[in-house]
Amino acid sequence: MARITADQLQQQRQNFMEQAGRAFDGMLGSDGQNGLVTFAEREERACELGDALTRQLLKEHIVAEESREPGEVVDCPICGRPVACDATEKIELETRRVKTRRGEIDYERAARRCKHCRRIFFPR
Repeated sequence: MARITADQLQQQRQNFMEQAGRAFDGMLGSDGQNGLVTFAEREERACELGDALTRQLLKEHIVAEESREPGEVVDCPICGRPVACDATEKIELETRRVKTRRGEIDYERAARRCKHCRRIFFPR
């Protein structure tokens, strides 16, 4: 997969800014308080909204990785032998879940199976 284009990056920025705007509205609302009375309520809401934005940034960064869909041959991390792929466009992506300090994120990663050591691995 080629690196992300400038147009794609701009679209991601626009999407993120819209999410950030919704987070701002979720915190302050039209009256500047949004029904939040105690400091604990305010802090909880701010943390939830900030964590959601952080998870989104992490996910976007992982998805943009060039290695998400590896080339035709990659080395097995277990035995070191090359693992070929007949057609990279036919690689099935599997959903992976990562626990972060701000919660879990799901993303897709191409899996490979080494015929020599019979292990499934996810190229970096």
